[in-house]
Amino acid sequence: MTNNRLLAGLAGMVLGMSSLGVAAKGLNYTYGEIGYTNFDSDTAEADGATVRISYGATDNVHIKLQYSRLWVDTKDKGFFGSTTDNVNSDRFIIGGGGNFTLLEKASIFDALDMLGTLSYYDLQNSGSRGSGGSNNSSDRGWQFEGGVRALIRKKFEITAGLTHLDIDTFDDTGFHAGAVYNFYKKYSVTGDVHYFDEEDTTEYFVGLRMDF
Repeated sequence: MTNNRLLAGLAGMVLGMSSLGVAAKGLNYTYGEIGYTNFDSDTAEADGATVRISYGATDNVHIKLQYSRLWVDTKDKGFFGSTTDNVNSDRFIIGGGGNFTLLEKASIFDALDMLGTLSYYDLQNSGSRGSGGSNNSSDRGWQFEGGVRALIRKKFEITAGLTHLDIDTFDDTGFHAGAVYNFYKKYSVTGDVHYFDEEDTTEYFVGLRMDF
């Protein structure tokens, strides 16, 4: 998919979801996160740092940015594109989507939202081959995440849903799940996992969130 098609699809989704009439009042969509990322698959292991920013542009529209710096130990050609001795990867994800409230103040939920986010995905690799040569590559495509986000008793939040990732070297649909615990005013601890059956790929994130 070309960049123009990605942008057109993203714009269409944002406009469509923004027309929904129910605002998400219980959950905040404007926050920043920083933390540790660990990645494991049949073809590579990696870890590094991740920064995420979410902005609630309107009651029903959110924008997301993410940057990860990963240090990779490749096992074979696969997700990170090539077999090398040393690989560093810079991952950029930018997108937006819609969110609307399914329930408010019902049973154990203070709020239950449905949301979807379509993003442009860019994974830039740089490294050295065992023979001394260099290896630089870039995998681009798109990512869609859809699911539910639930706030429980104002302090605890859970998320769950499906993720579809389609880039040059990888195309699969998996699932994601996460949790957030608010421990002090605007500060929370957060963690999540993404899993894809292709190459038995699992990515973990643990970090700190600050709401704005």
